[in-house]
Amino acid sequence: MEPDAHPGNGNPVDVHVLLYRENELLFLRRSRTSPYAPGLLCLPSGKVEPGEDVVTAAVRETREETGVVLHPAMLRCDLVLQHRPPRGPLRIGWFLTAEGWPGARHPTTPDTVHNAEPHKHDELLWADPDNPPHNLVAYTRAALEAIRTGTPYALHLQQPHDTVHDDGHPTRRLTSIRAADHGNEPLRRELGLRPAPRMGRRWAWHPDEPVPDTLPVAQSSGWLFADDGRVLLVADQGLLALPGGGTDAGDADPWATLTREAYEEAGAVPGAHTYLGYLHDHDALIYGGAPVARIRYAARLARLGPAQPDPATGREWRRLLVNPATAVDLLGWGRDGLREAHTAQRRAHEVLGVPVAGERSVVEVPRDGLSMRPERARG
Repeated sequence: MEPDAHPGNGNPVDVHVLLYRENELLFLRRSRTSPYAPGLLCLPSGKVEPGEDVVTAAVRETREETGVVLHPAMLRCDLVLQHRPPRGPLRIGWFLTAEGWPGARHPTTPDTVHNAEPHKHDELLWADPDNPPHNLVAYTRAALEAIRTGTPYALHLQQPHDTVHDDGHPTRRLTSIRAADHGNEPLRRELGLRPAPRMGRRWAWHPDEPVPDTLPVAQSSGWLFADDGRVLLVADQGLLALPGGGTDAGDADPWATLTREAYEEAGAVPGAHTYLGYLHDHDALIYGGAPVARIRYAARLARLGPAQPDPATGREWRRLLVNPATAVDLLGWGRDGLREAHTAQRRAHEVLGVPVAGERSVVEVPRDGLSMRPERARG
């Protein structure tokens, strides 16, 4: 990918193709006489030509640079990244993984990948993408880090004094852009639900850690487990959440906040419980803008009574029972949420004796509630 001498009014668009062979990724070493990034490693890549779509461009560039012929259906988009180099215009890169290409399916057969443009590249190199060589283009290194962490959209905005080569700090100029959870949208639409937004920067999950004394607790919520291992979700006007809410001056502690909110929202009475950790909300956009903690508990449901109007709104909340992984899908919390759900499920099983739910169907709780088995002492 060469910087454009005449960028016009728009951002140039380039494509980058990830060709995996077993656990290794293909890199190209740019010619040492190249005007851009001489001697550095990059992915098979190039600019989208006028009138060309990104998939066609990716197929063409891969064939021209490596000799590998891809079918368009093999390409999966992993990342869209807007990049500002130290010099030159902003550009937009599409990073696409080639799934099922012949070299991936038959890695032991004679290698058909070759340096098809020796005037542009000195050599081809296979390397571990999670521990790549040090002499990468910084743009490429930042993209690999975004892909490794499951970030589908991001900015990589370098400053004029930055280097074109990787400086060993791939995240220094990398900023993720929050993405919609498109994969689970059909199920949410079918159920008439939508996820509550997580506003501001990423909420960092701190499992099993106490909240620092300097960080105020603004919210307490819980993974409330039914007898079969499913968890309770609540929805107000279609907006989905875990039971819980903001702390109140009358609450003795965060557990009191959760028990109050769970009953007001869902007629739920939590029983035996265990502390899980907290989320660090750096921006706290609905809590005045100063950093706060959002505490999480796991608890057994002792009772799930009849639906009742919430004292704060006068509306009844919908109540659903789902397994923890499906809860994360519906809430749209992605990988971070899945780590939290796994912590909750593991602790509920080990500490509270809750079975691990495998059933993925969603159960709507009847208006008159559900009966729960009495808790039995463990051990």
